[in-house]
Amino acid sequence: MYHLYFTMESAAMGCHAALEEIGADYALHHVNMTAKRTRDYLTLNPLGKVPTLIDERGDGERLVMYQSGAILLYLADRHPEAELAPPPGSVGRGMCYQWLSFFGEMLQASYMMAYYPERFTTDAAGREAVVAKGAMWVTEYLSLVEGALIPGPYILGETFSVCDLYLHTCSRWKPPDYPRFADFPSLARNTALVEARPAVQRMLKDQGEAAWLFAPLDRALGFIVRDRLDEGHEPSMGNFSPCSRAQSMASA
Repeated sequence: MYHLYFTMESAAMGCHAALEEIGADYALHHVNMTAKRTRDYLTLNPLGKVPTLIDERGDGERLVMYQSGAILLYLADRHPEAELAPPPGSVGRGMCYQWLSFFGEMLQASYMMAYYPERFTTDAAGREAVVAKGAMWVTEYLSLVEGALIPGPYILGETFSVCDLYLHTCSRWKPPDYPRFADFPSLARNTALVEARPAVQRMLKDQGEAAWLFAPLDRALGFIVRDRLDEGHEPSMGNFSPCSRAQSMASA
């Protein structure tokens, strides 16, 4: 049984989609990123961020881990039948390591400059420059990925992998004045292919229901939730744990 701690439109989306691809039993736990984290959550993830994954393993061990790229690879290795990553030691696996690291260390970090410029400077007057520099880097990095997707259509060529799930997560972030995936033909093609997958569709549905339930708590994040429920729709329990729906991980 897995437990994934998340907030909407965050780097947890790829991990959430991977759990759906695998078909594993899991529960989602919402973390209110606008409030001080509880001591219990900081015990799980001392950074206080998302995602965090707990694996209640059948062998008697219990794993708690964070960092999106690491979680994606762990899930791929735990469930090789899902074919979410090339086998260890292969050329494809080496490229998988490269792209997961690139998306986390370079592309995602540059997007965070738009959403959290205060993390990148001690000068309040310099925040606009941080945002502008982030836009420059995102443009450069998306151009690089665009080239890597030729012929594609996936990051690893003809084979879908966890790399595409991480890239899809980045496609959801659309700060003002930053380039869009739609501006790059190969990126747009990759996004459409990944988003059409049934597992990703289920993840997006859960994200939409989470927005209905929790968005008032997380609005200060600045993320724009793009999967709105139809008016009058009542969300089902889905994969959310009862405790997550009743009480988020925000501290009192």
